[in-house]
Amino acid sequence: MLCELIIENVAVIEKADIVFKDGFTCLTGETGAGKSIIIDSINAIMGERISKNIVRTGAEKASIVAVFENLSQSIIDKAAEMDIDLSDDCIVSRQITADGKSSARINSVPYPVSILKRLFSDAINIHGQHDSQRLLNPAKHLDILDSFGTDSAVKATYRQFFKEYTRLNKEIKQLEEVDKNKQETLDLLSFQVQEIESARLNEEEEEQLNSDKKLIKNAENILEGLSSAYEYLFGSDDNMGALSMLQQACSDISGITDCSDVLADISERLNECAATAQDTGFDLKNFLDDFDVDISSIDRIEERLDTYYKLKRKYGPEVKDVLAYYENSKAELEKIEFARERLEQLLRQQKVAVDKLSISADRLTQSRKEVFEKLSRGIHQALEFLNMPFVKLYLSCEKKDFTADGRDDIEFVISTNKGEAAKPLAKIASGGELSRIMLAIKSVLAEKEDTHTLIFDEIDAGVSGSAAVKIGKLLKDTSKGKQVLCVTHSPQIAAFADNHMLIEKVTDDSATYTHVRRLEGEDRVREIARIISGENITPTALLNAREMIESTKNG
Repeated sequence: MLCELIIENVAVIEKADIVFKDGFTCLTGETGAGKSIIIDSINAIMGERISKNIVRTGAEKASIVAVFENLSQSIIDKAAEMDIDLSDDCIVSRQITADGKSSARINSVPYPVSILKRLFSDAINIHGQHDSQRLLNPAKHLDILDSFGTDSAVKATYRQFFKEYTRLNKEIKQLEEVDKNKQETLDLLSFQVQEIESARLNEEEEEQLNSDKKLIKNAENILEGLSSAYEYLFGSDDNMGALSMLQQACSDISGITDCSDVLADISERLNECAATAQDTGFDLKNFLDDFDVDISSIDRIEERLDTYYKLKRKYGPEVKDVLAYYENSKAELEKIEFARERLEQLLRQQKVAVDKLSISADRLTQSRKEVFEKLSRGIHQALEFLNMPFVKLYLSCEKKDFTADGRDDIEFVISTNKGEAAKPLAKIASGGELSRIMLAIKSVLAEKEDTHTLIFDEIDAGVSGSAAVKIGKLLKDTSKGKQVLCVTHSPQIAAFADNHMLIEKVTDDSATYTHVRRLEGEDRVREIARIISGENITPTALLNAREMIESTKNG
């Protein structure tokens, strides 16, 4: 629950420290005293957008701090999912500077403001005139109904079937698009696959072709170089070759190796050189003997390499890329060729999925109707208590296309008098009726909500007399097991409060201030009397105030 709210430099509030208790708390004060600032400050803690204009004139920043105790386990679990360590007690703060910069903290740790909304919008429920507008919007009625207790297992099963139904529809749509352009795509892919396939490309072949081309182009130079090298190595009729010279050198030095270790080492190395030269010479001779280049094959090689060049330019840049394109095109071709067969298979699966989804949707509809019966019974009891015995709430439930939430087009319709046809709320309910209908719904929903703190902002609009007494009694009853805060102008409602906070505006020569203080005893009597009679508090008004407070103690 919300235990404390500390406000600094927010609008006309220079500083206010408000301690909230369990049970029913009312906030009263003259129009313009700053009651709405309290609500705006709580909204800020819940992560709602706030304007820089709320910063008190002359101040650098506005600050709002809220202290919570006994947070629900669902909020703690949600925090854990976001890697936020949150216990059942925590401090939440929000600051906004005069230039519009906003920041938020949870237990002194900074977080994005959006985190506040995700976490603490479930900690406090604020119900005001905008909730009446929510009630008038049929699009919100399904949420209201489901929040009361639509079978979660039935809803989960439906969503599982809907997910499968959506997946099938998506694949069917894709295949139908493929089928639509099938022939044109088939022709193109078939040509591409055939072109690459018939070329029989191979990375090793391309490498060999380039090597052969290089040999042919340089055949004359290669033969001339090989012949010259052979002659230098083995010699000719006119010249002694390098190999013979090396062998002679080895022979000349072999007789003097005993004279020095150095000479022995030189002799060994010369012998190694001679052996290497001889082996190399044999390899050279073998290459010369085997070197048989078909010069006429250059045209064939050039033509084959041109095939590689053209296909790499179209599908490359390298042979491996062309081959990858071939495999992908082949797979796509196969997919298109069997698209009709796959489409027919999917259409059969879709029919089964629709049947399952329809049955599940009907179960969801039935669950919602059963929930509405329970909800409406509670609402009718509350409305009867609120002096609206002939108001009846009905459920209009029509079928629509499947959605993630079912196929129910839900709307609450209402009859305000016996024998009168039910009509949409927006066409029947007055402001006062809407306030009481909303309160009746909220009081019933409160039993199911995990939220501990409920705030009603001027829920008594357009209501007075005995109806206001009933509202006060209903708020009091709702506060059993809940923390209920109510901003009110009704003395009858204020009289039921367990705790009474006064928001009052004070003006001096230089500025306007708003103070918040707890009222007890005669101070509370005088405030209720002020609401009854205005600033001129009469003895009669004081007597009426005491009687109102006393009457609430008797039930």
